Amino acid sequence: MNVCIFDDEPMALDYLHHQLNKFSNINVIFKSTEPLINLNKHLWDDIDIVFLDIEMPETNGLALAEQITAYNPHIIIVFVTAHKQYAIEAFEMHALDYLLKPVSVKRLNKTIQRINSINSRSENDRINSTSTLHINVFDDLTFRLSNSSYLESIKWRTSKSKELFLYLLHNEGKLVLKSELVEALWEEIDVDKAFAYLYVSIYHIRQSLSSLQDYIKILNIEDGYQLQLQHVQLDKKEWKKQLLEAPDINIHTIETYEEIMQLYKGNYLEKFDYLWIQGEKFELEELWIRHAKLMADCYRAHNHIEKAISWYANIIKIRPEDEGTAFHLMTLYATLNYRMFVDYQYKQLYKSMAELDLTVNSEITTWYTNWKKNIK
Repeated sequence: MNVCIFDDEPMALDYLHHQLNKFSNINVIFKSTEPLINLNKHLWDDIDIVFLDIEMPETNGLALAEQITAYNPHIIIVFVTAHKQYAIEAFEMHALDYLLKPVSVKRLNKTIQRINSINSRSENDRINSTSTLHINVFDDLTFRLSNSSYLESIKWRTSKSKELFLYLLHNEGKLVLKSELVEALWEEIDVDKAFAYLYVSIYHIRQSLSSLQDYIKILNIEDGYQLQLQHVQLDKKEWKKQLLEAPDINIHTIETYEEIMQLYKGNYLEKFDYLWIQGEKFELEELWIRHAKLMADCYRAHNHIEKAISWYANIIKIRPEDEGTAFHLMTLYATLNYRMFVDYQYKQLYKSMAELDLTVNSEITTWYTNWKKNIK
């Protein structure tokens, strides 16, 4: 394995080099006391492991690790430090491997065995972008290649690294400042520690998505990150695009809308309760409800009662307090003489409104009361 070493102390640098030379499968191809990674871009494709001092005068080791993996997400970072507290904090946040100075051969051996067993570099794991990657964010987050019926399994190191990826995906194509990410995801902790968590989480994301690097790239730009997608179809974007390009809804175009609305598998990231998604979640839900109502109204106007009922019922599942939709359902059930359903729908509406400290519209109550009298 090809190794690179960074340490601002020349003696520590040479000592670690000396210890690594005792391993036949380790080849130290570069070492430096200065973290000038941009001057060595040609090396990163050939590097397997970087041993990195966490405390250097010009930069934070965690930040440097994140910059290195931006060049090659397959690179494994091993931090080296003289301070035990850094290692403790790192393991508490499930970070990368840490070695305490002076590094013994025995401890190095454990690190190298661990690398061989759980994270060895393999180009066979990389998926070539010859097909489209489908990323779905309706209901849950899933990945699937267009030439496969199987979902790609992504193992997230921590729940925060997954949330960070979703935040960047939420802002796909935009530059997101690191300060914004820290405030959104680690607001409750010390700022310096929050930035450390951010750098480690970016590293974890690149590791988790390394097989998909031809499709998903996270660029480090100035004081922020930008997530870029290539050969990717994001269900949220595709659904909105198709709705925008579709003709007006009428009985002749409604089949097109049936196909488009099938892309909406559930609310945006329904399985996640992040505060920062609530605005767009509501907007997408409103967009779905608006078109679902237009479709239901169209079916009702053309006497396709069962289809109208199906769409109104779907709307009520999301908005049980929607009086207009509930009333349409009641009248359609009454048309089909589904007495039990009329009664059930009114009672459900009454319950939903009561939970909001509201009362059912008097016109609906009057209609329901008269309907009850007439069926006796």
